[in-house]
Amino acid sequence: MDSDTSLLFVSTYTNFDNLAHAPKGTPDESGLLVFRINEKTLDAELLTVSEAMNPAFMRFHPKLNVLYACTESIHEDGRILAYQVSPSSGRLTLISDESATGTSTCYLTLDRSLSNMLFVNYWDASIGALGVDGEGKLHSVKSIYRPKQGLVATARSDHLTNRQSEPHSHAVVLDPYWARIAYVPDLGEDNVKQFVFNSNSGDLSPAGSVAAGPAGVVHGPRYIVFHSSVNVAYLVNELSSTVAVFEVDLAGIQDLIHRTCSKETLKRIQIVSTIPEAFPKNKNTCSRIAVHPSGKFVLVGNRGHNSIAVYKVDLNRGGTLSTVGIFSTKGRTPRHFQFNEAGTLVFAANQDSGSVSIFRFDCESGSMTYTGHQLDVPSPNFIVCDRPRSEVPETYAPCE
Repeated sequence: MDSDTSLLFVSTYTNFDNLAHAPKGTPDESGLLVFRINEKTLDAELLTVSEAMNPAFMRFHPKLNVLYACTESIHEDGRILAYQVSPSSGRLTLISDESATGTSTCYLTLDRSLSNMLFVNYWDASIGALGVDGEGKLHSVKSIYRPKQGLVATARSDHLTNRQSEPHSHAVVLDPYWARIAYVPDLGEDNVKQFVFNSNSGDLSPAGSVAAGPAGVVHGPRYIVFHSSVNVAYLVNELSSTVAVFEVDLAGIQDLIHRTCSKETLKRIQIVSTIPEAFPKNKNTCSRIAVHPSGKFVLVGNRGHNSIAVYKVDLNRGGTLSTVGIFSTKGRTPRHFQFNEAGTLVFAANQDSGSVSIFRFDCESGSMTYTGHQLDVPSPNFIVCDRPRSEVPETYAPCE
């Protein structure tokens, strides 16, 4: 694979009936698509198609040609899948298939040792860890944490009414300093839960929580990301269409690690809107948040306003944000977006219009320019763009 090409992995929804939400597009027949894309010409070639039920989140191993995906269903336990990836053909070979022991699996995180895969089940708010071996294969769940409060909603029909009356974990992100504190945004309880993570046992021990935003507003926290060079974290609030900016208390993290106390390690210093003031907030929900590879910008997806908001990071003011612009994704319901390795391209997965739109990203100004290129993909929900390592031997044992 030459320096101008990457592999683009796109996961799609295949069955709308067992989702916690209700997509309005067309279900896909497969689930996982692999494209080869030329980053200069933007020519894209569909290489392979693999069948999987509602894969809804993916993660690429940082050292191996292994792609991980989890399946999303409120009626059955999620599956966490591992695929060997052929860099030349894009072929996916299933090498692991493990249960998440919970429903509507929605997030995956590899720990720093690459020996644990942390996961989140949205529907029952459980979080846990599976073992990962040196070949990237998954092993069965080694630990699981389940909240004491049970579910109020029993079906999708009453989920939207009750989702703020019950816990709904949406992500699990390890602190970038010692990789020992797991931060879990809980959309239902309107906070970010803190857990002390033991990489040997995989255990997650509760250690307090942090409010998602000012009191009196329903926020619905979805994802949290940390800046690479400033001690700051950014939390996207799905229901209030805001980004909360937090200063990270490093000493507080150390206290949690060594004393397992319940101390807030995040201090909110700013909150900014992701949509124009005139746009009705009840018509929008936020999706992905990401820090640009340069560290200069933060991007957030808007479903409803159908846009990506771009903010400039002020490195001299604690990583606070100022709006660069809000750019149309040229499609409906951008559930996810992804950069290429250099950060010069943005791929936006427009779930309900069945398209992946491609934008040039100006790494100096933060401006996004639509290239006119789109991939026709039914109900895309997640994108991974990667340049795989050298070819993996064919002796790599597949999953039976």
